[in-house]
Amino acid sequence: MAIVDLIVGELREPAGTPEVELAATADAAARGEALAQAAAVAGVITVRFPKFSDGRGFTQARLLRIEHAYTGEIRAVGPLLPDQALHLLRAGFDSVTLGEGANITHWQQALARFRGAYQPAVRNPLELRRDGARGLAEEVAARIAAAGSLEDRILEIAAIPGRVAFSSSLGLEDQALTHAIAATRADIDVFTLDTGRHFPETLETLAASEARYGLKIRVVCPDREAVEDLVARDGVFGFRTSIDARKACCEVRKVVPLRRALEGASAWITGLRRDQSDGRAEAAFAEWDAGLGILKLNPLADWGLDQLEAYIAGNDVPVSALHAQGYPSIGCQPCTRAIRPGEHIRAGRWWWENEDGKECGLHNRPRAQGEAA
Repeated sequence: MAIVDLIVGELREPAGTPEVELAATADAAARGEALAQAAAVAGVITVRFPKFSDGRGFTQARLLRIEHAYTGEIRAVGPLLPDQALHLLRAGFDSVTLGEGANITHWQQALARFRGAYQPAVRNPLELRRDGARGLAEEVAARIAAAGSLEDRILEIAAIPGRVAFSSSLGLEDQALTHAIAATRADIDVFTLDTGRHFPETLETLAASEARYGLKIRVVCPDREAVEDLVARDGVFGFRTSIDARKACCEVRKVVPLRRALEGASAWITGLRRDQSDGRAEAAFAEWDAGLGILKLNPLADWGLDQLEAYIAGNDVPVSALHAQGYPSIGCQPCTRAIRPGEHIRAGRWWWENEDGKECGLHNRPRAQGEAA
């Protein structure tokens, strides 16, 4: 038996808390008795749905919250569907007991689809989900910060329930993370985005990493028709004509494939470091990515370049040959050049643009206040 926490969208194991069952057909007297029992044993009130189409269970939760001002946990039990997740949350439920064969991924996807309140309810799921995500991010960030080594940080991250995914660009930061994942044998889904415009050295780094660590790095490609439409409209090098055109190319080749690769994942590991750019100066160890509906983790956030290079050298981590040729940050071949002495490490990315904080769209979605931890 597993329980879905509707507020944070995560699985949790039963904690042995006493349960007081309330029938979907309960009257006011039965609700009063259940409230008294729950208060006496510090338990959870469980409302049993005889079938998914029986709306009386939703009414019980609303009455407990509104008429009785109950603030404890209310759990739904019965043959419920993932598509009912938000309705359960809005009615007053905190959790659901999954039935045999239920898939947590479907429940997480249903919860992530919510983007705003559309009618009055006992609760606002947007606020609950945001606050729950913020609390989860703060908890995970504290654990990462307290971990001594990168390997310890990876183990803390791997303990997060659900599928933890790592999107590797095969750059210095991500190669260090790949080494730590391999060294700890953490159960983490490692993938990379093949935009179709990579340097040959990038693909050689992919092959060398798989051979060195015995890992299968999942390769995620953009949609063929979307790429064809993009090129037909803007041309092979149309991304250099304007910032909007360049961002459109990044959207098709990187952002959309990333979103697809992260579907169903509970957490996303990245190689962001605070000293990479001004736009990343406040990168948190853990934050809620509201755009993707996922916990985003940056275990290298506080590392400087010297610490990163020392880790790579000390562990003989395979890296791209381009780094020794003046490419500290490597993206697509047409969009990356070697930097000149004294230039910022990301000056070689989209060098024809003058925009500050240049990003491709993977890491610059706006955060709501309080999302970082």
